[in-house]
Amino acid sequence: MGKDLEIAGYTVLPLRLPPAESKRAKPATHYLYLRPHEPRIPDADTPRSLFVVNVPIDTTELHLRHLFGSQLAAGRVERVHFEAVPTKKKGGMTTAHSMVANVSKSKKRKRVTVDELQNQLDDVALPSTWDRELQKSGAHAVVVFVDKPSMVASVKAAKKAGKRKDGEIVWGEGLEDRLPQLGLQRYLNHEEVRYPPRAELLRTVNDFMTMFEAVAEARRKEQALRAQEPDEDGFITVTSGPKLTSVAHEDEARELIEKQKQKSQGLEDFYRFQSREKRKERQNELLKKFDEDKKKLEEMKKRKGKIRVS
Repeated sequence: MGKDLEIAGYTVLPLRLPPAESKRAKPATHYLYLRPHEPRIPDADTPRSLFVVNVPIDTTELHLRHLFGSQLAAGRVERVHFEAVPTKKKGGMTTAHSMVANVSKSKKRKRVTVDELQNQLDDVALPSTWDRELQKSGAHAVVVFVDKPSMVASVKAAKKAGKRKDGEIVWGEGLEDRLPQLGLQRYLNHEEVRYPPRAELLRTVNDFMTMFEAVAEARRKEQALRAQEPDEDGFITVTSGPKLTSVAHEDEARELIEKQKQKSQGLEDFYRFQSREKRKERQNELLKKFDEDKKKLEEMKKRKGKIRVS
């Protein structure tokens, strides 16, 4: 048996790229580098994660699931995080609409924060014009397995596959009918989906406007509540606009009144006490200045007797 193919702690996994349609194309080998994930700030998924470098540009999550689960037959992949691709929570829009509906139906339920609504608004986007994402050259990915034994078994299987001389693993073999085609067909599909159906566009715009209005309403409520909060000196800034005494904001007004009563306890003589303190400080300053002037006058009298006219 040959030695393990390793470079700087990375296990090297040779992959044979699928043959191209061109007659002049030659067989090509792509090298995948992988090791257990070691981020600067570990999380709960770190022990069962694998850091993969130099993924092919046509890599998808299905490719990596197929590689580790079927071709290497080592472990089951739970999810994949690609480089520079933000991860979104599943069911973002549905959750946001249900949360907004619940708040409008029952005021006793937990209120949705502005940040949560803003995140839902950011998730609303027009339909993609590409049927398949491509990775940049030399990109990396983090493969999260269902458990740590699956990750360890995958590393061992990759080392074993790198030693074999009877044939390399063919990248994406068996997935030809499960993924959108590349090449000319990719751009033909792109040209077609550049103009999505009117119903889909209308649904996306309606979703965006619904979330936008929810965010705007939540911000207005927060600003109104903040305007009724006393500052450090106990003052409340008076602003123009609707007050919180309307029927729609009756609960908020009652809550603010109770909160203000609790804060105002023990502050009945606050301003009178503050005035006395200021007068006392002023008197002390005048006395101090009087003493300083008195000392200066005495020093001037002493120097006057020592001065002689030539």
